[in-house]
Amino acid sequence: MKRATAVCTILCVWQLFALDPPAAAEDITTLDGQTYAAVRDVSLKPGGLFFVTGSGTTMKGVTVPYANLPDEVKEKYHYDPYEVALAYARQNRPVTLTKNMAFSLDQLAVAQQKAQAEKKLLGFIMEWDAFFVPSQPMKRGSNAGMAHFYDVFNNNLVLVFVRHESELGLVPDAVKQGFNGPEEGGFAPNMAVVTADCAQFVCEIPYGGDQSNGPIREQIFRQKIVVIKQFIKAQAKGK
Repeated sequence: MKRATAVCTILCVWQLFALDPPAAAEDITTLDGQTYAAVRDVSLKPGGLFFVTGSGTTMKGVTVPYANLPDEVKEKYHYDPYEVALAYARQNRPVTLTKNMAFSLDQLAVAQQKAQAEKKLLGFIMEWDAFFVPSQPMKRGSNAGMAHFYDVFNNNLVLVFVRHESELGLVPDAVKQGFNGPEEGGFAPNMAVVTADCAQFVCEIPYGGDQSNGPIREQIFRQKIVVIKQFIKAQAKGK
């Protein structure tokens, strides 16, 4: 009797799955018109949306830059550019920053044009020349902090490097509001975020004190990212 019951249970389970076909494979069409059929194993990577397409000898992994994906595809796979950037920084890969990896203050007009064209805010990073050395973003020290700021915000804001030694008095008034405000914290690097036209201050992102390291900064960054997102959302509603 027990054996008959077990056999019946197995048959019922088999019938259940036999009548429930596998989920239909998804296709992804990029903004430039390329269609990838039956994609699977989709995951968010720093360089773009990764997935596997094809089968057998035609199977391959593909990475599509997020800028080439429709908004509905990014939403479907829960793409958040800040989360991708924070996750990348946590890998703690060495970063060798150079002055030409962001705009300089004398290139401000070009930086503003880029920010307006890409509908991004501007991030003015207060730095010292000594910070431009190979550094790991999750470690302690201002060099590491510089690498951390860059990893997290480079693709999300348009960055401008501000030389502490000679340029603090030359920044727009909205930037001074951050650099001279109570949240600056007395340590560099730190960053003032303003609108693309430099007319409005958004927030100041501090370094995090003399004990600052990657985890401490990430919590600060997360708090300020919320402020940035809320500001952008409010701007969009006001238009």
